[in-house]
Amino acid sequence: MFRYHNLMETRKVQITGGSTYIISLPKKWVEKVGIKNGDSLVLLPQSDGTLLINPKFGKEQERPKKMIDIDFEESEKMVRKFIGAYLAGFNIIEFKAKNRLSPEIRQKIRELTHNVIGPEIIDELMDSVTVRDLLDSSDFSLKKGVRRMHLIAREMHKDAIIALNEGDENLAKDVESRDDEVDRLYWMIAKQYNLILKDIFFADKMEIVPIEALSYLLVARAIERIADHAKKLASNIENLHDGSTIIPKITNASDKIIKVLDSAMNAFYGNRFEDANDTVNKAKEMASLIQELMEGITDLKGSAIETISLAYIIDSLERTRSYALDIAEIAINHQFTLES
Repeated sequence: MFRYHNLMETRKVQITGGSTYIISLPKKWVEKVGIKNGDSLVLLPQSDGTLLINPKFGKEQERPKKMIDIDFEESEKMVRKFIGAYLAGFNIIEFKAKNRLSPEIRQKIRELTHNVIGPEIIDELMDSVTVRDLLDSSDFSLKKGVRRMHLIAREMHKDAIIALNEGDENLAKDVESRDDEVDRLYWMIAKQYNLILKDIFFADKMEIVPIEALSYLLVARAIERIADHAKKLASNIENLHDGSTIIPKITNASDKIIKVLDSAMNAFYGNRFEDANDTVNKAKEMASLIQELMEGITDLKGSAIETISLAYIIDSLERTRSYALDIAEIAINHQFTLES
C-alpha cells in the first residue's frame, strides 16, 4: 500500500524583510524536476487550503505516447489496448508489428479511429501505424457531452417504441446504429475525467473540480447503459409479428420511464434536491408496473421466440427505469458535493 508520509518533508517558515514568508524546497524534488537558478514556479492555492507548486506550467511538454506491439492476430486484444490507451489520455498511439502489418489489422485500426472522438491516423509504414489525437480535450465540455448523450439515448428509446408499435424494422436498425455515437461520447467523457484527475490545470481550464467531474462520469455511464438497452429493445422487434395486446401497455410504461429519465436529468442539471427526490420516489413506484408487464407475458399465446423477445423488451424497460433512478440519486449527491 502506498503511503504518502514516506515522501513527506517538513519545512519551517521564515520571515525575511519583515513581510516576506519563505521556505526552502526539497533538494531531491528540485533535482528530479530539473529546477535551475532563476526558474519561475507557479503557485496555485487550492480550495482545501493546500498549495500546489508546478514547475512546468507554461512550458512546452512532450505529448504522451503509447506503443502497442502487435505480435498477435487477436483483433479484440488490440481494441482493448487501444481503448485503454485512449482513456488514459495518450495523445499519440503507435501500432507496431515485427513484420508487415496485415490489411485486416490496418482496416481494424481505421475502424478504431472512427469509433472514438479525436484520434486520426497521421502516419503509416510497412510495419506501423501512428494515430494522433488532434482534438484539444479542454474544448469538449463535460456538460455538453452528457446533454448530447441524453438526447441521443432518449430518442433511441422513443424510436424503438415507435418501431415496436409499427413493426418498422428499418427504424429499429437505425436505432441500433445510433448506439455507436453514444459510446464515442462516453469514452470521451471518461478520457476527460482521467485527465482531470491527473492534471489540476486541465481541470481548472475545464472549470470543474474532480469530484464534480465524477458526477458527470457516473451520469454518462448510466446514459450509456440506457442507450445499450434501447439498442437491445430494438434488436428484438424483428421477432414480433402478431401485434401483441401487451404492446400498448409496454408503450405506456415506456412513456412514464422517459418522463422519469427527463426529470432525473433536469434535476441533475439544475441541482434541485426536491425534484431529484420526487423522481427517486416515482422511479421506485414504477417497479410494480414493470413486474405486472413481466407477469402478463405468461397469459399470451405467442410462439416461444415472441415470448422471449417480449421478456427481453420488458427487461430493457426495467433496466432503463433503474438507470434513471441512479441518475436521480446521483443528482442528489451532486448537489451536496457542490455545497460542501
